[in-house]
Amino acid sequence: MNKETLFRIAIGSIMVLFGLLIILLPSFTVNLWLLFVWVPAIFMEYRAATGGEKGLFVPGGILLVVSLILTLNVIFPSFIAAGGWALFIMAPAVGLFQIFIAEEKKDSGLLFAAFLLAAISVFFVLMNVAPKALGIFVGLVLLAIGVLVVFKNIRLTKR
Repeated sequence: MNKETLFRIAIGSIMVLFGLLIILLPSFTVNLWLLFVWVPAIFMEYRAATGGEKGLFVPGGILLVVSLILTLNVIFPSFIAAGGWALFIMAPAVGLFQIFIAEEKKDSGLLFAAFLLAAISVFFVLMNVAPKALGIFVGLVLLAIGVLVVFKNIRLTKR
């Protein structure tokens, strides 16, 4: 069997499985829309990993993270409202990091952008999970940095 035949068999089997699920579990169709986000994401990741179209890592990575967030919101209905929204910032970070790893010639700009977006996302997730404790910590860090900058500038101007 060639690849095309195997692909058609896989698609046919998936359609049979979904048909049975829709017939036997009518509530399955309530969240069927998630497949329209997962399937393109997985397809793009597969094409990027095997087809040499490395540029598909960015939209594939974004769609994978968005699919995961939406799935978690279906499982836990208030996930996005409770702070999961900050993970949407992580979506482009994942895609950029994937393309950084896949490229032969490493571009440090991709890694910096991915790290910056990931850090912002983690910061906002933590702010939503533990707002008071993290807020105090961030305030203390900013206060310490500000004091250091002011005293350093005062000391430099006295010389």
